[in-house]
Amino acid sequence: MKLLFLLVLFSAFIGCENNEPTFPASGDPSVGVETNEIYGGPDRKFEIKASLNDDLGLKSVQIRIPELQLDKVIEFATDPLIKEYDLNYKFLVPEGKLTTDKFEVELLVTDVSGNVATKKINLRLDGDFEAPKLTNLKPAEGSVVFKTNDTKVTVSFKAEDITGIDNLTVSCAALGISDVVTVGDAKLYEYSKTFSIPADLKSYDILITAKDNFLKQNQATTKLNFTVADGLTSMYLVDLPINSNLSSDAFGVPMRFHSKAGNVFTFKYYADSDNKGIYFLGQETSFEPHCFGLSSGGSLGNSITTHAIILPTKGYYKIAVNPIDLTYSVTPYVPTQAPINLSTTPITICGNGMENGGWDPNSTLLSLSADPSNPYRLSREIKLDGKGIAMTITGNNWNPFWRLDSFGVAPFLGGGNATYSGVAAGTYIFTLDTELERTTLIKKQ
Repeated sequence: MKLLFLLVLFSAFIGCENNEPTFPASGDPSVGVETNEIYGGPDRKFEIKASLNDDLGLKSVQIRIPELQLDKVIEFATDPLIKEYDLNYKFLVPEGKLTTDKFEVELLVTDVSGNVATKKINLRLDGDFEAPKLTNLKPAEGSVVFKTNDTKVTVSFKAEDITGIDNLTVSCAALGISDVVTVGDAKLYEYSKTFSIPADLKSYDILITAKDNFLKQNQATTKLNFTVADGLTSMYLVDLPINSNLSSDAFGVPMRFHSKAGNVFTFKYYADSDNKGIYFLGQETSFEPHCFGLSSGGSLGNSITTHAIILPTKGYYKIAVNPIDLTYSVTPYVPTQAPINLSTTPITICGNGMENGGWDPNSTLLSLSADPSNPYRLSREIKLDGKGIAMTITGNNWNPFWRLDSFGVAPFLGGGNATYSGVAAGTYIFTLDTELERTTLIKKQ
């Protein structure tokens, strides 16, 4: 009898100490989702989104995918009660899963009255998270469109995506261009349209957007800048075949002009072999729209169908080009300045973005060597780290020096210390031509 009394007393004590709140009966919680199918990928995070609601208050939500060892419980506070909750949970797909794998996500939502609502969502691992690729973009960035009585610009590019291109937009408010193309499901689409534009001498930006066919659309956007002008504002010399890649090297290819008077651009150039073929370009990164070479009749022409101008012998040349009158002249010359004597004046590279770099002008870690057949050309192999490149080519204690400027220009005792960003890490060959005051940094094959 005494023992029974103690048990009753203990039970009463425990009951008094249980402070968990009690809640009245209520309706079931609700689970709303944007889609019943979500996408992830092997070794990639996927995102579970849902809108949870209850008329009285939410207690917890459990997220389960047994095959991925996911069993997550999120508890909600009850003071104050939470009636609405936007679930946004990310989880990394474990290694070793395949794009063909499919799973089921189970959401179990419990409210404070003990009601449970269940929602199941399909998870697929064949998701597309890559934006469409835009290539062969024209007009080339920074190119010039010549003013005429009927000025036109042709916009062309290729759009490519593994799930297909849904639509394309080409727009420029200043030119009144707003072209929307519904593609459908083609995985490769080639766009080309010619637009009549004002003959105003100014620059314009054309915006290109491509969207794919994936459930949650991926989008690629790029901007092209061009200028309407009476003539070219810059010219470049290139000694590569037409349609060669002009963006694979860090800088200096093609080579920028040396001086301009009226419509005449003058270059100094070193041909490193006999019968060297060259072209002149009106833009830095493309052979279009302006590529100057020899027409079939032997005169200067502006077309990618022209032939290279041939420099007959190895050596230095002064070349004048008039892209409006389509005339040019080529004159061989011998430098009058003595080359640097590296035995008495060692030259090195100082700068950022390269192995053994830094700004010590007396370091010999990046010393340059002269070309055995041309002492004006100093070069060496360097390794880039993929970060911004800036450099000064210098002798001991900054005497003499050439600061690297934009376009690979390196003026003697001058230059603006330009920084080149976006250059891939790797091994390159650097060359400074002290006669030309030009540099190249070319990716080693």
